[in-house]
Amino acid sequence: MTGRVYPLIVPSRYRDSIPDIAGGVGTPRMVYDPETGSWVLFFTGWRNANSREVFFAEVEKDMTVNRVRRILSSPPTRDAVNAIYDPWRDGFTVLTTEGGPLQIRFFDRGLRELGSRKLLEGMQDSGAGLLTLMGNYSEQNPNAAIFYPKGDRVLWRLVKHFDDLNALELCEEMVFSGWEGSNDVIDAFRVNNRFGVLVEYFSDKQNWRSRIAMSGNYLAPNVRGLSASLPVSFNDGHSNFGHPSFTTGPDGKPKVLLSLFMSHTPPFPIVDYSRQWRHEIWVWEPGFNIFDARTYGRMCDKLVFDEKTVNNPPLYDLLGARRVFLGVSCPSGRTLTVRVQQAVSIKEHLEGNFVEEAFRVVKHGWRTLDNPLGTLRISVGKGSTIWLVAEY
Repeated sequence: MTGRVYPLIVPSRYRDSIPDIAGGVGTPRMVYDPETGSWVLFFTGWRNANSREVFFAEVEKDMTVNRVRRILSSPPTRDAVNAIYDPWRDGFTVLTTEGGPLQIRFFDRGLRELGSRKLLEGMQDSGAGLLTLMGNYSEQNPNAAIFYPKGDRVLWRLVKHFDDLNALELCEEMVFSGWEGSNDVIDAFRVNNRFGVLVEYFSDKQNWRSRIAMSGNYLAPNVRGLSASLPVSFNDGHSNFGHPSFTTGPDGKPKVLLSLFMSHTPPFPIVDYSRQWRHEIWVWEPGFNIFDARTYGRMCDKLVFDEKTVNNPPLYDLLGARRVFLGVSCPSGRTLTVRVQQAVSIKEHLEGNFVEEAFRVVKHGWRTLDNPLGTLRISVGKGSTIWLVAEY
């Protein structure tokens, strides 16, 4: 593992002073408060993992936490939390998943709840990533985006009137990223020339790990991200490293907050659920740029062509790839025509300034694109799957 790693919250150390988090902590989300110049932490904590609650803490310059307080009790269980500073109210906007529904909640500076609304039903216990969008605020323009996992995909929606519980409107559901395994706890980021998500996923080694899915700096509907596993290696077969989120923290150094926890299937009968998930919150300061695609060597996506995708294929920012591999598969065995568009940027692509070529594949096939232009759009018939691998 490259970089510095150290614990932020170890529940066993709070067994006497804050027994309500003695069972575990997770979903850490650090927020900068520009009015005070300080950093605060939202996270879930519990005595029993079936009854998770939301807590708030102040973060000191040396990355210690102080003045921990509970802001949302159970029931219902508060599976995951995300938060941003709200400049309109000088408070905080908080998203929580609560046994299925995704809720949005407004809090003032004193952490008094001002109102709430249910956004979605049928959520996993993963929470939702959250980005606010700057620019021309109008009836037509979204001012936020939310990201959430569902099975092997990360979905996202643009949001209009994010700051108004009554007028808030969710736009069309889109796919941001595909993966071979299950996705879980998620957070969103927009850093320099990248936007995307950090996601916990279930690996082929039967452990929970973390990955990144990102695109360039042009956020538009139907843009998809390319994915790779975060290089946080653990040889311990019992430990899991999930619940990732990005922050700089009080010292300005890039950090990924993660939850380190034991296996979900311990080798003993589960009677007391507080013993099953012994989560701790840790800090990883990477010794490299996690937003540089060259860090990973290869990034990929799995693109399934259903009726919606066929009618409106997604766009990829290739993040400077020097080669792209396309693996095409059609279970029906028919001959496919694959159309590939390339452009120098997402903006140029959306304005129709692209070049296009087509090739044919019988049932299965590969195609290599050397020195591609900056962006890519692929179209093929319904029922087909394309694995896209970008090499750096």
